[in-house]
Amino acid sequence: MESCEQPLASMTFCEAVSCVWAKGETALNSVLQTPAAASIGDWALTLLVGLVLLNLIIMLFRAAFPRRRFDERVPTSRA
Repeated sequence: MESCEQPLASMTFCEAVSCVWAKGETALNSVLQTPAAASIGDWALTLLVGLVLLNLIIMLFRAAFPRRRFDERVPTSRA
């Protein structure tokens, strides 16, 4: 975990993803197990993860059930 102390830009992609995953997992466990003792950074990271998951669910729902498009060839009434 010592390698996670260096900036993400200096790491390879796999190392950076591994560090971010580990930090996110630690933050989520902290918020779920002891909410009163969790830091504001842990809460922020947990909220960000929740918003990303909500966005993914919405995107999957919209892909599964697309809206119907209006047919542009149908004439519209003019006043």
